Amino acid sequence: MGEQTVINQHYIPQCILANFANDRSQVYEALVDEKKVYQTNYRNSMCERYTYEHSIIEVNSLEKYFGRIESYIGPAMKNIISIIEKYEKGECDFADIRHLIERYMREFIIFYYRSGALLHEFSFDRKNKEDRVLVMLGKLLNSRYIRLLSKTVINYYEFAVIKSENNDFILSDQFISTAALGIKNRFANITNRQIGLKNVIILIPISSKYYAVYYNGRIPDYINRDCVNTLNEEQINEINSVIINNSYVKCIGYSRNALDKALLKFKFESPSAIYAGFESGATMGATLKKEVFFYEKDKNIWEFFTSIIWTKYSGLRRNDRCLCGSGKKFKNCCIDYYQGAKRIMDSIISNENTLNYMVSEYATVEMSIDEFYSQPNKKEK
Repeated sequence: MGEQTVINQHYIPQCILANFANDRSQVYEALVDEKKVYQTNYRNSMCERYTYEHSIIEVNSLEKYFGRIESYIGPAMKNIISIIEKYEKGECDFADIRHLIERYMREFIIFYYRSGALLHEFSFDRKNKEDRVLVMLGKLLNSRYIRLLSKTVINYYEFAVIKSENNDFILSDQFISTAALGIKNRFANITNRQIGLKNVIILIPISSKYYAVYYNGRIPDYINRDCVNTLNEEQINEINSVIINNSYVKCIGYSRNALDKALLKFKFESPSAIYAGFESGATMGATLKKEVFFYEKDKNIWEFFTSIIWTKYSGLRRNDRCLCGSGKKFKNCCIDYYQGAKRIMDSIISNENTLNYMVSEYATVEMSIDEFYSQPNKKEK
C-alpha cells in the first residue's frame, strides 16, 4: 500500500464551527496576535494538516477518532439549540436544557483537551514538538479524571444560558473559555481560572447565538442561574473579551463587527505554570495557561502584582503622590491595586509550610478538582 495522505485535521469540532457560520457556510476568522480578519469556509477554519500526527501513531487515526465523536455530537448540538428555543416559547422546562448539555459534558471536556490552544500550550518549553500530542493523549486517555472533572462541574457549578439576539458571540481556539471571577490569594497564578476550581466561569459554545455557562463564585448581575439570559451589546462585548483572551492563534465569529470589537481587547501573554499544594496534602500541577480575569479590577491587580515596581509602593502613605505618574494622591489612585497585590504575597508567605508555589517547566497536569475533595456534593446526580 502507498503512503497515506494526511487529511485536514480540525482542532475545533466542525459541528461547532458550523453553528458560527452564515447561510453560505462562511465564518470570519481572526489571527488574534496579528489582528488580521478574513472570511473563510468553516470547514477550512481551525485546522492544520499535521495537528495530531506523531511518529508512533497511525496516520489520521486521531482525526478519525474525533470524527466518530462528532458524528453523534453534531445532532446533539442541534437538539440542544432546539430545546433552548422550545424553552423560550414556554414548551419545556429549563432543567431539560441542563440535562441534555450535561449528558455530553465528557465529550465537551475531550474537545477542550483536543483544542488548538492547549496543543499550543503543550509545545512551550519542549524541544520535541511531537511531545504535545503525547501530552494531549495522556489527558484524553485518563478517562477517570475526565469523568471526575465532568462530575465536579455538574455538581458544584451553577448553570445558565446566555443569548445574543444578533449572533454576536465568538469562538476561541481553546473551544471552552474560562476566566477567574476573583483573585484567590492561595493561587497566585493561572490556577485561578482552571476548570474545577472555585470562582471560575466556564463558557461552553453552542452557537453564535447561545453559550452554556457554568460558574462558581461572583457572577455578573446580568447572568441569572437556571434561565436563558439575553445580553445587550456591552455585556456581549465583555463575554467576547473573555473568549478572545482564551485564544492563542485564532478566533472566529459570525459577525465581523463583534470580532473586530473583541480584537481591541485581546492581549497576548505567554503561558505560565505553577505547582500548588492543598491543605489535604495533595499536589496539583497546573496546565500552562494565560491569565484571564473576568473583571477589570482583578485584571489590574494581577498586572500590578506581576510588575516589578509594585514593591516600591510599600513605604507610600495614603496622601503621598502616587508613583504611577498620574499626579493623584496614592489613596485616590493605585492603593487598591497595591493592597490586592500585597494580599497575594502575604498569603504566599503565610502559607509557605503547606503551599508550594514554584514554576515548573513541565507543569501540564490539570488536577484542580482537588479543591472540592473535602466537600459533600452540592446535589446528588
